[in-house]
Amino acid sequence: MIPKALLYMDIMHDYLIADAEHPLICSDKLWDEMLLYNINPAAADRLYLDFRAICKKEVSADSSLKELSGGQKVILMALLALHSPADSISFINLEHSLDPGRFCKIRDLIIHSGKNILWERA
Repeated sequence: MIPKALLYMDIMHDYLIADAEHPLICSDKLWDEMLLYNINPAAADRLYLDFRAICKKEVSADSSLKELSGGQKVILMALLALHSPADSISFINLEHSLDPGRFCKIRDLIIHSGKNILWERA
């Protein structure tokens, strides 16, 4: 089966694709993932605060991604996308991957982000 993100690459070339079925690429430190999203130090600090507010867990650049649950990885992916310099983001299956309370918190951040957002559902 082809991941949905690959199917959208050609038609969504102006959007950062954030697919909840495949939330993270790196398997070691958060720093590696932040490099891919071009997260600057100020954005990283806001990301850490947002993650703590939603997940009640501290993260830093040296945090191991292996220690996060599946839902925490999806939240991290959403926050990385929101704190990246990307103007347009397509979220795929985000609401199906999070419990209702955490989804509401992420949704509120997305709505107030000022970014061009597409919601995709499988």
